[in-house]
Amino acid sequence: MNKKRFTIVSHLTSEKTVHLPIQFKQQIEIHSVALGSHLVDGFTISYHQHSHKILLSADIYSDLLIPYESKADVVIVDQALYIGPLIGIFTAGFEQKSQPLGARSDFFIKLLQSFRQHAGIAYLFGTHSIDWERGTVEGLLYQQKKWIKKRLPLPSVVYDRLPNRKATQSAFVQETKRKLTQEYDFPWFNPYFFNKWHIHDQLMTDERTMFFLPHSIQLDPADVIMKIKTLLHLHHVIYLKPMNGSHGDGIYRLTATESGMTICTNRGMGIRYESVDDFIKQFRKDCVIHDYIAQQGIELLQIENQLLDFRVHTNKNKNGHWTVTAVAAKASGDHTVTTHQLHGGTVKTLNVVFPEAKTRLQMLQQLSETAITLSQVIDEKMPGFIGEIGFDLGIDHTGAIWMFEANSRPGREIFQHASLKNSEWLIGKRIVDYSSYLSQTALTITDHATVN
Repeated sequence: MNKKRFTIVSHLTSEKTVHLPIQFKQQIEIHSVALGSHLVDGFTISYHQHSHKILLSADIYSDLLIPYESKADVVIVDQALYIGPLIGIFTAGFEQKSQPLGARSDFFIKLLQSFRQHAGIAYLFGTHSIDWERGTVEGLLYQQKKWIKKRLPLPSVVYDRLPNRKATQSAFVQETKRKLTQEYDFPWFNPYFFNKWHIHDQLMTDERTMFFLPHSIQLDPADVIMKIKTLLHLHHVIYLKPMNGSHGDGIYRLTATESGMTICTNRGMGIRYESVDDFIKQFRKDCVIHDYIAQQGIELLQIENQLLDFRVHTNKNKNGHWTVTAVAAKASGDHTVTTHQLHGGTVKTLNVVFPEAKTRLQMLQQLSETAITLSQVIDEKMPGFIGEIGFDLGIDHTGAIWMFEANSRPGREIFQHASLKNSEWLIGKRIVDYSSYLSQTALTITDHATVN
C-alpha cells in the first residue's frame, strides 16, 4: 500500500468545497471526506497545483472537528476520502487540575508534541470523555503551552497507555474497549500489560527464543521451599520476581552462602538467613507466593563494579514490521538488585560501555537481532495488536544474550539522557506510522482502496 502525506489546511474564502491536488483528477470520484468517526458530504471539488496540500473550506474543516493544521495520510474507500490517523491515546487517572494527569502529565505532553512532528492528529481521552450519542470525544490537547479540551471525532485507532493493571480491570474501561473494538471496529494496540510468566511460557515453546531465557519456574506454596533450594543449588544466585510487577518493585535476590543465604532487595543492604525455610517464613508474610516466579541469576557484564543490562525498544513501522528504535545500557545503583532508575540505576550510552568501535557495533547488532526475534515471536503468540515492546536484555561474561523482561507499555525514563533524544523522536514517528497502518488496514481489509 503506497501512502503519501498531505498537509490539511483550512481555506477561509470558500464554502462547501474540497480543494485537491491536480493528481486527484485522475482518481475515482470522491463524494465525502472523513476524519475518525466524522464524515461530511454535499460539497464541490476543485483542483490546484500544490501537490502536497489538501485545502478544506472553513465550514468543512469545522464540521470534521479538525483541532489543528497537520500533515495526514489519505486513503480513498468507497468514494470517501479518509484523513488520518486520528489517534486516541486512551488512559485513566484524570484530575481536575492544571496538570490533568498528575505526575504523568509531562510524559503525555512529550508524547503529544512528538506526534505533532509527524502526521495525523492525536489527543488524550478516557472512559468519561466519550459522548456515545453524538459519536464525539471531549479530547485533551496540549497547545500553546497549556492543556485544552475540544470536541473531537471518535478516533480511527486507539493507543493504550493505561497506567496500571488495576485500571485495565475497571468495568468502565473494559466496556469502552469492547464498544470501540467490537461495535466500531477501531483497532486498539498494546491492549494489555504482559504477565512475566505467560511471556516466558510462550517464548519457551519456540526454538527461536527459548535459548534467550534464564532457567525460571513458577512458585507454588505447596513446594516453594524445595523449588528454591533446587534452583539455589543449581545456580548459586536466583531472583524472585512478581509476575505482574513493574519498576523493579518486589524483587528479591537470593545468594547461597556457606552459612545459609543472603537476601537483597532494592530497599537496601542484604539480610542473612540460616536457611531457605527461615526466609520463606518471612516471605509468606510479605508476599503472595503464587504471584512470583524464581529465575536463574546471570553473571552479567559490569562497569565500575555495577551490573549492566540493556533496554532495547522495538516498534512496528508503517508496514507493520518490527524495528529497533532505541538501545541503551543501564547500570545498577549502590546496594540495589536491579538497574531501574527509580532505585538508583543510571543510563549509559553504548559508547561508554563499549569504547572499542568494532565491539560496540557487534554488540548493537546482536542486541538488535535478539530484540527483533523476540518481538516477532511474542507478536505471533499473543492476541491483539502489539505495536511496541521494551526489552530488558543482559549480556553475560561469555557474550551470550539473555532476556529478563518484556514490557508492553515501556517507560520513557531512559530518554532523559541527552544522547537518546533522537530515539525518542524515532519512537514517536514509528507509533504514528503504525497507527496509520492500522487505521488504513481497518478501512481497506475488506474493500478495494485507492491511496494517493
